[in-house]
Amino acid sequence: MIFRTMMPADKPRNVSLTIHGHLWREQPQDALSREIPIQGGISVGNRFDMELKGGASSPGDYLYRSGSFGWDVESGMWGIFRVRKHSIRCKCKEIYGRILKKQKKRQA
Repeated sequence: MIFRTMMPADKPRNVSLTIHGHLWREQPQDALSREIPIQGGISVGNRFDMELKGGASSPGDYLYRSGSFGWDVESGMWGIFRVRKHSIRCKCKEIYGRILKKQKKRQA
């Protein structure tokens, strides 16, 4: 599960994003990178990929929001990340497998 963030345009200011109940590596390609619960420094021209440790956590509802609770959350910078028992990724793999089988049959 990867959260991708960016700020395409606005005034030059930083915001942050946290996903309750989840951690990710500060530098996803570095296995020794520290695990963090909040991504800061999201500003004009920056983008971050937050690959959740262990994928999506246990089934449930998790709040994701701006780290600036007082201003941004009341402005609507929040949402619910819902984790179900059978993830969409599992369904996608299943559907993708069916498509590959059909393509192989057509080629044969």
